[in-house]
Amino acid sequence: MKRILYLLLFFSLCSTAYPGVYNVQNLPIPYLQDESKHVSNPDLILSQETVSALDSILYKMEKEKGVQSLLAVIESVENGDCYEFGISLGNHYGIGSKANTGLVIVLATKDRCYYILTGEGLEGTLPDALCRRIENQKMVPFLENGDWDNAMLATVDALYKVISGDETLINELRQSPTKKQTSDNKLFMLVFAFVVFLAIYLNYKNQHNHVCPKCKQPLKLVRSNKYQRNGYIHYHQIYCCPKCGHTIEKEHDEPYDPGTGFGGRSFSGGIFGGGFGNYGGSGGFGGGSFGGGSFGGGGSGGKF
Repeated sequence: MKRILYLLLFFSLCSTAYPGVYNVQNLPIPYLQDESKHVSNPDLILSQETVSALDSILYKMEKEKGVQSLLAVIESVENGDCYEFGISLGNHYGIGSKANTGLVIVLATKDRCYYILTGEGLEGTLPDALCRRIENQKMVPFLENGDWDNAMLATVDALYKVISGDETLINELRQSPTKKQTSDNKLFMLVFAFVVFLAIYLNYKNQHNHVCPKCKQPLKLVRSNKYQRNGYIHYHQIYCCPKCGHTIEKEHDEPYDPGTGFGGRSFSGGIFGGGFGNYGGSGGFGGGSFGGGSFGGGGSGGKF
């Protein structure tokens, strides 16, 4: 019996030290006890100084700009999906106002995923593309180095400045190239090079196949017929050498295809540009309540 009790105590201590995977039900929400606390940091990934600075910025954002927010930094989320976790979190607690100006930021360090989610009322100020640029330039470079504190400080500072209408930062973010643009340019160059190579090859092959084997003069097409049979297009062509009169017959089948379509793929990423402001802590507030906002999928995120 004592052995069983010791085992139960051991597993209880382990579960307390390592709370495991978080979902909407087991994530602590400090804001509900203190309206100045917008950061959920149950695994103590962020330093207390960083949490205080983030709380100060996000509290100021709510009071000045009406943007209610929640920032969750944990080790793992259910199913390893930061997007589903963030949107469920926003909708479950109704983060934001009835005008849907809520903001949810999620970082799961072990799952190596992150996401910024916006309510519909905030998408005009923080469109998906701008969220992606903030992540790529302010967050991801720090995440790749395991610097969680500066990743969150730089990101939240940039979000606050954009929501406050900082045109200098907005123009900087919009003008800086992203990995998506770089990837698209590389993809275009690869496709262009392939098309040029294919054209040169086909031209060479066409000239080689239409040269007289006797006198090496270009052959002339004198007859060409094609017809459909059994799902194929059958080609019958006759070439004649204008110099020696040598003739060649060529026949081949090609599959009949009424048409095809192509889809696309988007890439994300970017180049880092750092910097964040200094904010002091806050405290001594009563419990807060969320305003009933909802989330429809606006924002951006990814893996690092």
